[in-house]
Amino acid sequence: MTLLSDIISASAHLHSSDQLPSDEYDRQIRELVEYFRRLQSTKSLHSLANDKSVLDPLLGATLVKDAMLRLDPSCAVFTSNHLLLVRLCLQAKAYSCVLPVLNKQICHFPISLGRSSSEPSVLCANNGSSVSFMTEASGVSSKLSYREYLQYFLYGGMVYMALKEWRNALHFLGIVISTPSTSSVSMIMVEAYKKWVLVGLLKNGKLCSPPSITAPHAVKVYQSLAMPYIILAHAFERGDLKRLNAEIDAATGVWCADNNVGLVSQVVGAFFSQTVIKLGKTFAALTVADLSKQVFPSPVCAEGVGSAVSSLVVSRALDATLVQTKGNAESSMLRFSSIHSLPRLSHELDLQSQLRQEMRLMESLVINLGETNNNLGLSDEYVDGLNKGQVWSGSSEVNPIVGGGRLDLRWMKI
Repeated sequence: MTLLSDIISASAHLHSSDQLPSDEYDRQIRELVEYFRRLQSTKSLHSLANDKSVLDPLLGATLVKDAMLRLDPSCAVFTSNHLLLVRLCLQAKAYSCVLPVLNKQICHFPISLGRSSSEPSVLCANNGSSVSFMTEASGVSSKLSYREYLQYFLYGGMVYMALKEWRNALHFLGIVISTPSTSSVSMIMVEAYKKWVLVGLLKNGKLCSPPSITAPHAVKVYQSLAMPYIILAHAFERGDLKRLNAEIDAATGVWCADNNVGLVSQVVGAFFSQTVIKLGKTFAALTVADLSKQVFPSPVCAEGVGSAVSSLVVSRALDATLVQTKGNAESSMLRFSSIHSLPRLSHELDLQSQLRQEMRLMESLVINLGETNNNLGLSDEYVDGLNKGQVWSGSSEVNPIVGGGRLDLRWMKI
C-alpha cells in the first residue's frame, strides 16, 4: 500500500492549487502525469494493478468519465478516451456510468493546428470552446483512425442494447453501417449490421433497411455475410413461430460465434409482444383463448398467455386493457386501444418532453456547426484549396471552394 499512498500524496497538493496562475497549475499537472508514466514500468505498480481489492474496473471507468466531463463538459470532440471509457464500462457491466458521455453529440475530431490558428498555452486556461484546445498536439488523445471511430459507436450501441434502449442502439449502429467506404467494408461494420437486424426486430418487429446514406455496395456485402440473420428476420416478420425456432436452432453456431446469443433469445421473447401488437391493428378485442390460437401453432397454457399479456399492458408496451375473469383464464378479454383513446394530457406531456429534447439537440448542433465552419476556414486544406481556386482580378468566375454564399457542408459525415 506504500505505492498507493505515494500516488495520493503526489496528487493531493493539486486540490489546493486553485489560486495558482494557469501556467503554473498546468506545469504541476504535467509533472504529475510524467511521474505516473514512470511508475507504469515498475513492478510495484504492476502488483498493485493486479490487486482487485485496491483497483476496481468500475472505479477506473468512473475516474475516466469524471476527467472527460471536467476537461470538456460538452464531450463534443471525439478522443481516444471515449473508446477507453465505453470499453471499461462494458467490461465492468456498468452501463449507466458511460451514459453522461454517450448521450453527448460528437461533432468534431482533434484538429491539427494550421498556420492561421493559435493554441492556448495551457489546457486549464479558460477557453470558449473545447475545439480550441482538444488538438492533436495537446496530448489529450492518442492518434485516431476510422477503426476507433467505428468501435466507439459499436460499443456504444451495445451499451444501449444492455439497457434495452433500442432506439438509441439503432442510432449508434446506423452510424457504423452507414460510414462511407470506397471499395471494402470493415468487419466492424458487418458486426454492427448483424446486431442492427436483431435490434430492428426488438424495436420495430421487422427487418429495418439500412440508413439511406449507406453505400449500395456495402448493403450487398452486409446481406451476403449476414444471411442467417436476414432469414431469421423474415421468419419473424411472417409470424411463423415454428419456423422462427427452427432457424434459431439451425444457426446456433453462428449466434455463438458472433456473441449474439443473448440478443437472439430476446428476439424470441419479443415475437409474442410484436405479434400481439400487430393483432391490435386488425381486431378490436380478443379472448385469451383466441389470442393463443393466433400466436402459437400448438396449444399453450392459457394462464401463461394471460400473464404475458398482463406484463405487456403493465409495461405500456401494449396499449390495451385486459379484463380478467375468475376461474376461467381462457375467457379473459383483451381490448385494444387506439391512439385517439389515450389520455390526452399524457400524450401532450410526452410530446412536450420530446420537443424539449429535440430543442436541446438542435442548439448543440448549431453551436458546433459554427465551430466546424471556423475550423474549415483556418485549416491548411481550406487555405490551399482557396489559393488554387483564387478569383483573379477581372475574372467573373466564382470560387468553387467558397461558392456563391454560405458554405455547403452536406458532404460531411459526422
